[in-house]
Amino acid sequence: MSSKIIKTIIIFASIAFLILVAFVGFINGFEYVKAQNQRLTNLQQRFEEKGSSPITEFTPGAVEVTIPRAATSDDIANILKEKNLIGSPFSFKMLSKFNGFDGKYQAGTHYLTPELSYDEMMYLLTHQPEAIVITIPEGYTYKQMQQRLIDSGLNIDVEYMDELVKRPNAFIDYPFVRNIQVHEQRTWMLQGYLWPDTYRFDPSMDEIDILRIFLNNTYNKLTTGNYEERAAEMGLSMDQVLTLASIVQSEGTSTEMYKIGRVFLNRLAAGMKLESCATINYLRLENNEKPVFWVQQTDLDRFQYNPYNTYAYDGLPPGPINNPGLAAIEGVLWPATERTWPDALEYYYFCADGKGNNVFAKSYEEQLENIEFYRSKNEED
Repeated sequence: MSSKIIKTIIIFASIAFLILVAFVGFINGFEYVKAQNQRLTNLQQRFEEKGSSPITEFTPGAVEVTIPRAATSDDIANILKEKNLIGSPFSFKMLSKFNGFDGKYQAGTHYLTPELSYDEMMYLLTHQPEAIVITIPEGYTYKQMQQRLIDSGLNIDVEYMDELVKRPNAFIDYPFVRNIQVHEQRTWMLQGYLWPDTYRFDPSMDEIDILRIFLNNTYNKLTTGNYEERAAEMGLSMDQVLTLASIVQSEGTSTEMYKIGRVFLNRLAAGMKLESCATINYLRLENNEKPVFWVQQTDLDRFQYNPYNTYAYDGLPPGPINNPGLAAIEGVLWPATERTWPDALEYYYFCADGKGNNVFAKSYEEQLENIEFYRSKNEED
């Protein structure tokens, strides 16, 4: 057989082999894509049934994977390799690009198992990780807020977070933080600025990230309303507004706050002490004691040299006694007027009726009568 014929046969054989390889590759690729679609469809159904990832920290063999912010596919492949979840970072990156997952991965804490295929891992990592949802009620102090975060499952270094709140140098990029009034007895500098709301936290967040979630919300709330402009019109700084609002928050219901705000502003304008039970109860809380309904003389005596004692000191205390909500803040900035509350400028007193509301008075004599009446009534009840 001539060399020409042999060469032609070899060429045709090579072409036939390449066609066979391509056909087998196509069949295998088709089967892979078909299987992949089936895997992802099943995973999507499980995802939708649960409302979140079907793989949690309680899944047998689950591995915790934390994806940093702005992580690339290279970064993620290396993280998965270190966790022994994948064998080949190169294959993961190629499949990620082929499947169109690049740039879609979500930062946060995810849970995966080694049994998952690469594409299943990619699918799960492109979804928002399950967050810890926490509601902080209006009027919570910083320490009450911190305890709720801990009780809800966040891993917090208490001493480090306390230090950040005491000395908020890490947050001076927020204009309101730069304007906080420093006072030697103002322990929690950020108290009053940790906006009460419902939040979603990733378990991997550190203390700075957690506090920034609060401060970002505060920044958005304070800048979307004309609160700073209104405060300036009243001759108050936002720090003073939040301090007074925190007292208003503790003194009454949301429907009364505009009246309570008016009473306190009336007292300040008249040069009277605020004499708020809320500030005494704050000192009790800071002393790990429960609040009391009626302030006792013993508390007034032992806190007589503390500037948070508004029975002993004129004006506002050094800073907020809690984190007030919107109604309390607006109760200070837009207090009751003669139009919304007849004789609004003549009220200087109020006391609790024991049923969750307050009774207002214009004179000290009237206030004493109200106190005696409602104290006796509640003792009878």
